[in-house]
Amino acid sequence: MSKSRVLKITIIVCLIIIVIDQLSKVLITKYVPQRIGNDYFAIETTTNTGMAFGFNSGNAKNILLSVFVLFIIITFIKNQREQLEPRVLVAISMALGGGLSNIIDRIFRGGVLDFIKIPIVPNFNIADLCICLGWLLLVVFLIIYTKKEGVFSAQK
Repeated sequence: MSKSRVLKITIIVCLIIIVIDQLSKVLITKYVPQRIGNDYFAIETTTNTGMAFGFNSGNAKNILLSVFVLFIIITFIKNQREQLEPRVLVAISMALGGGLSNIIDRIFRGGVLDFIKIPIVPNFNIADLCICLGWLLLVVFLIIYTKKEGVFSAQK
């Protein structure tokens, strides 16, 4: 895929995710009281200063680790741009856009604003959803690719 097409897809997907995530957080903080909903789905705001699911909470180095991971993803996209299929690029860009939006929170809010509450799962937000969905899609695409290409089949 051409460099300009990779750049366009990546930027568009990232911007869409960042805008939707940041807008949802602004609207939630402005119009929703502390909690609305029931035991199965609620809007309940919390601030996560840790990594995923609150891991390593309160550590100021979390932002550095996040930036490092995003740098690795950007470097991967740059180095593999000619081999990336559009669907794989979209999946990677979803994870990148979600990560960038959460970094914006860390910088301007002091932590990530999480507000979606469902049973068993810690509170999360749109960016977290895009990160998880992006990585899940990558795994699915990898499984499809390895089956199609017979990567792990026995050699005769």
